[in-house]
Amino acid sequence: MLTLRGKLLNIFTTSEYTTTEGKIIPSKTKLQLLTKVPLKNGSYKNELVDLSIPNEKALKYKGKENTDVEVDVAIIGKATFYGI
Repeated sequence: MLTLRGKLLNIFTTSEYTTTEGKIIPSKTKLQLLTKVPLKNGSYKNELVDLSIPNEKALKYKGKENTDVEVDVAIIGKATFYGI
């Protein structure tokens, strides 16, 4: 399991929508995290990450805006890793 750390800037819920095939996609809760990404030259850059979480986990983060949080995450698709 991986953990993403960052400053929680916002919690929001997307709207549900209907696909062209008529399937209704439910709303999702998302966290906006400001993360520090290490660069190969040793410095860091700030990156804003919109992260979907299960709706039932939203209460865990309510009231923690503008503080550093850790979120357990998984990877979808292929990722490239390098040692730091």
